[in-house]
Order: sequence, then C-alpha cells, then structure tokens
Amino acid sequence: HGVRYDPASEITITAGATQAILTALLACVHPGDEVIVLDPCYDSYVPGIELAGGVPVRVPLGSSSSPGSFQPDVARIAGAITPRTRLILINSPHNPSASVWSEADMRTLEELLAPTNILLLSDEVYEHMVFDGATHQSAARFPGLAERAFIVSSFGKTFHVTGWKVGTVAAPAALMAEFRKVHQFNVFTVNTPM
Repeated sequence: HGVRYDPASEITITAGATQAILTALLACVHPGDEVIVLDPCYDSYVPGIELAGGVPVRVPLGSSSSPGSFQPDVARIAGAITPRTRLILINSPHNPSASVWSEADMRTLEELLAPTNILLLSDEVYEHMVFDGATHQSAARFPGLAERAFIVSSFGKTFHVTGWKVGTVAAPAALMAEFRKVHQFNVFTVNTPM
C-alpha cells in the first residue's frame, strides 16, 4: 500500500489472521479497557477482547438514515469513545457484508483518533477481494492511523489457501515489540514450509 515496513522490527508472521488479532488484543488490552467493535463482526473479535479482560463496546454499522448499508458511522464511533477506550477494531473489506471503508471514512477516523492515545486494530484480510471499482483503503496509507495501528493480512485469503493458516501483522516497531512479547509464548513461529 505504498508504505515500507522494516521486516526485522515491524512485520511478524502469524499462524493465521485470527491468531494475529488475538495476539494484538492480548498485547494491548488490559482488564477493564474498552474496545470498540463494529457490528456485525467476525465471531472471534468479542471472545478475544473478553480473553484479554477487555469490555467490548458494540457500535452498529450503518446510520439512522441508511441502517442496512454496513458503512461506518464515525459519529456513532465518536459517541462510543470514553476515557476507558483502549482500541478500535475495524474490518475492511468487511466480513460478512463485503462493504469497504472509503478514503473519506479513513480520513475521518484519522481525525477522530488524532487527539487520543487509542490504538487501532485493522483487520484487512480481504484487502485483495474488492469489486465494483471500489479501492481498498489500508490503514497503512494514512499516517495518523498507521502510527497507532496493527494491520492484519492473510496469505490464506489472498492466495485462496486458507488451510495454510499464515497471516501477517505490520505495526510500528514500538507496538510490534509489545505484540511479539505475546506472540513468543502463544505461537513462537509458524510452520516453516509455508
């Protein structure tokens, strides 16, 4: 997505994207921390938040004027932020609706998070499955998001070999150092042939 990450300190290979998501949550979320998730969501998000001791804060996708659109409503997200909000988990292209965040959506999120210390977990496993002229907007493309984001991708989804269970996480070195403290003891490494 036009951003260079240092493979030694800013990229980690994981045993699939689900492991990457759980590892990021365990690395950053502490008991009582709130994590905003957008509903409907992938079924592993909420249990991962709860395993970390966090409190899921569900924000419905769509707006009052377009409830079935599955588009993010940044005003609703802003309304869910409290002093206890530790992280926001987004997913684009979205599972299960296939909706995608626009550049304007990402810029608005960037502006919303700018004055905060809230982290971002951006699940982008379907990044290469975008149709109808839409463009995937990776959090990596927005400096204010990239500096606070764990960006999760999946070889399995990209290459249609989901059984391989190989994912990647890109994050700034300081965040990746925390991620690797958990990764070291829940997976350590993935199968070498893959």
